Order: sequence, then C-alpha cells, then structure tokens
Amino acid sequence: MTVHSLGIEVSCDGPDESRDCPASAAIRACFTSMTAAQVRADGREDGWVRRHRGGQLVDLCPDCNPTP
Repeated sequence: MTVHSLGIEVSCDGPDESRDCPASAAIRACFTSMTAAQVRADGREDGWVRRHRGGQLVDLCPDCNPTP
C-alpha cells in the first residue's frame, strides 16, 4: 500500500479569540498546494490574511478580517 499526502487544510481562526468563524471557512487549496505556506498563498488570492492576535499568528477569512 502506498500513502500519499492529501495536503494541508488551513481554516479560519474566527473574528476574535472567544468566537469561531461563523462560516467555518477554510482555504480552497489548489491541487498542487501541499504545504501550509502554499495553501496560505492560495488563500491570499481570495482575501485571507495572517495576523498576530493574543501572541499567536491566526488565519482569518475575508469575513472575519477586522480591517479591509
């Protein structure tokens, strides 16, 4: 049996620390994106951002991003 990685899913961390993303959003990765960095690059094309919050980096979908 051969195992192949299906890639990485990056999901939204929500509008703030106490709430999950209301849409349960996840970045739609391209078929060739196999690392988190590649998937995040795909997401930036759709308006996703990576911000510092509470001493951590979080991934935010366009709906949960506090600034345009």
